Amino acid sequence: MPAKKTLLGNFAGFLIKSLDKRRLPQIDGEITLDGLNTEVEVIRDKWGIPHIYAENLEDAIFAQGFVHSQDRFFQMELNRRTGQGTLSQLFGEVALDTDRVIRTFGFNRLGREDWTNASDEFRSVVLAYNAGVNAYLSRYKRKLPIEFTLLSHHPDPWKPEDTFAFIRVMLWQLSHAWQGEIIRAEIAEKVGSEHAADLEINFSEGNYITLPKGIEYNKIDPAGKSFNNISPFLESGNGSNGWVIAPFRSETGSAVLCNDMHLSLTLPALWYQVDLNAGEDYHVTGASLPGIPMVMVGHNARIAWGMTLAMTDAEDLFIEQIDSQDRYLFQDDWHEVDIIQEVIEIKKKDVPHIEKVMITRHGPIISDVVGFQDQKITVNSMALRPCPAVEGWLKLNQAGNWDDFVKAMEYIEAPQLNVVYADVENNIGYWVTGKIPIRANGYGNIPVPGWSGEYEWVGEIPFEEMPHALNPDQGYLVTSNNKIIPDDYPYFLGNVWMNGFRAQRLDELIQSREILKLQDHQNFQMDFKCIPGLELVKRLSIVTDPDPDVQLALQLLDSWDGYLTVDSVGGTVYEVVRNNLVKNLLVPGLGEDLSIRFMGKGFHPLLSSLNEFYGNDTQVMLRLIDNPDNWWVKEAGGRDVVLSKSLKQTVSWLRENMGVDQEDWQWGKIHTVNLQHTLSIQKPLDQVFNID
Repeated sequence: MPAKKTLLGNFAGFLIKSLDKRRLPQIDGEITLDGLNTEVEVIRDKWGIPHIYAENLEDAIFAQGFVHSQDRFFQMELNRRTGQGTLSQLFGEVALDTDRVIRTFGFNRLGREDWTNASDEFRSVVLAYNAGVNAYLSRYKRKLPIEFTLLSHHPDPWKPEDTFAFIRVMLWQLSHAWQGEIIRAEIAEKVGSEHAADLEINFSEGNYITLPKGIEYNKIDPAGKSFNNISPFLESGNGSNGWVIAPFRSETGSAVLCNDMHLSLTLPALWYQVDLNAGEDYHVTGASLPGIPMVMVGHNARIAWGMTLAMTDAEDLFIEQIDSQDRYLFQDDWHEVDIIQEVIEIKKKDVPHIEKVMITRHGPIISDVVGFQDQKITVNSMALRPCPAVEGWLKLNQAGNWDDFVKAMEYIEAPQLNVVYADVENNIGYWVTGKIPIRANGYGNIPVPGWSGEYEWVGEIPFEEMPHALNPDQGYLVTSNNKIIPDDYPYFLGNVWMNGFRAQRLDELIQSREILKLQDHQNFQMDFKCIPGLELVKRLSIVTDPDPDVQLALQLLDSWDGYLTVDSVGGTVYEVVRNNLVKNLLVPGLGEDLSIRFMGKGFHPLLSSLNEFYGNDTQVMLRLIDNPDNWWVKEAGGRDVVLSKSLKQTVSWLRENMGVDQEDWQWGKIHTVNLQHTLSIQKPLDQVFNID
C-alpha cells in the first residue's frame, strides 16, 4: 500500500529534493572530457532519450557510459554490487543474506572469468564504456546522486568486472527451472506423487504453438513470394510478448516486429532507452541496461529483434553425498569439493562474514542459502558456466541480415530466449537461444542423486537443431512464453511453459484480420481480454447456491465482457474469486506457505521474486474443478462447496476493502503498483522516493 504522507515525510521530501536539484545532469552546452578521440554530440529528445552521434564505435560507447551514469548512477552502483555480492558494505547486515546467495551462485567469479575470456573486439567496447562511466565519476564526484550523500558513501571507480558481474546476474535471472524442482519435491513429500501430478504444468490443448510445423525455412524471392530453400548459414557448416508479421499481411507492405518484455517493475526502471549512432557501420536504437554497453533489444538500420523468455529447461538440481572431509561421492569414488572462502564485508561490523562456498562437478551447493537445508543440493545451470553471451548482443547490434543474426544467436549460450527477427528485405524469423542439455535419464523435474552418474548431462541440443524459423508459411510468429514446438520435436526442451493464453489471444487477434495496420499492433499491445477469466465464468454456471452474496458474484461475472480494464467490476470479481478458489483448493493439502510458493513466489524478493510455476495456478484450478472426483476438490469439501465458498468470500472481501457500493469495485482501484526505491526501507524515505 502507498505510504501515508506525514509531516516528517513532507519535510524530508522538501529538503532532499532541494538538494537533489543541484545534481541533475547537464543536458545543454559543452563538456570537455578526457578519453574521447573525436567530438561527440548528445541530443536529448522531448522524452529525455539521448541520441548519441559519434564518428566511431568506441566514442559512441564512451558517451553511452557517460549518459547512463548521468541519469542512473545510483542504480548502476546497486547493479554492480548485486553482481559482486557487496551490498552489505553499503546497507549493512540487512543485505547479508542477499550477498551470501550471490557469492554462492558465483556471479562475481563468473564475471571475472568472462572478462578474461572476452575477445579483443569486445574488450575495446567494454573499456570504452568503462572510461565513460569513470569520466562521469571524476567530473561530478561532488555532485553524485543524493542517495550517496544519504548513505555517506563515495563509489569506487567502475571496473570492467563490474559490468560482467551484473551481466551474469541478468543471464541467471532470465534462466528457469531449478526452483520448481524443489517445489515439486516438497509437494510430492506432502501429498504423495499421485496427487502432486495433478498440479503439474500442462500446456493448454488448442493454445498457440510458436512453430506448429516445426522448423521452417523459406527464402523470399525478389517478387516477394516465398519458396523453400536451405539457409546459406546452415550450408556453411554452421519472459513477455513478441510477434512478427510478414509483409503480405501488413498494410505497409513491410515486415512488422512488436515486443514487450515483462520484467519486474522497479524504480528507476530496469531499461534505459538510447540511440547510438557511430556512422554507417553502427547505428542502433532500443533498450539498454545501465551498467552494460550497447542495446539489448531494438533495431539498427537493417534488422530488428525482440525477446521473450523461452522457458526451456537448462537447470537441474542434484542431491550430493558429502563426507566429513568435504568430499563428494560420484560413481563409487570420493572427490574433493572445491571450496572458496568468500569474504563479505559488512557496514559497521569489524569482522567480515566468511561464506564457505562448496562446488562439485554439478555446480555450487545452494541448499544453505535457498532455504532447503535437509539435504546438500547443487545446481547445474547453463547460466552458471562461462559463456560469450554478451558478445552475441554486440554482433546483434552490428548484424545486417539473417545470417549475421543467426551467428549472433550462437554466442548466446545463456539465457534461454525466444528472439524474433525482421529486416528491411522483408524477412521475418525466429530463433531460440541458450544451450539445452541432453540428459542421460529423466527430465530434470525433481532433484536427483548426484552420486550415481545416472542423471548426468551427456550432451547438448545441436545449435542448428534448436527451434527456429525463417518466413513461415502462416506469415507470422508469436512468442509469449508459450510452448514452442510440437511433441514430435526430437529433443526435450522442458515443460515449464506459461499457460499459453496470451499467445492464444494474440493468435486470435492476428487471425481476425487479413491485413494488419500499424494501429492494430498498438491495439494488440493494449488488449486486456482475459481468456482464463471467461473460462472460469463458464464453469461457474453450475453453481446453484441461493446465498445472496454468491448470486451477486455470479451476476457481476455473468455481465462481465472478459476485459480487465481499469473500470471493470466483473474483472475485479474474477481476480478475487480466482485467488480465493486457488487457495481454497490448495491450502487443505499443501498448507499456506507451500501453496503460495506453488502460485509463483520465488525464493528471494530481489534476485528471484517468481518461480516457473507462476501463471500456471489458474490453469491447474480450471483443470481441478473440471473433475469433481479429484482428490484436491474432495479435500476442499467438494466442487459445489468450494465454488460457493470462494464466491461468498469474494463479496465479503470486496465489501470490507472497497466499500458497499458495487460500482466502486473497479479493477483499477486494486490493481495498482507502488514503485519502491531501495532507500524506502528507511522511514520516512519511502514517502520521498517511492512512486504510487
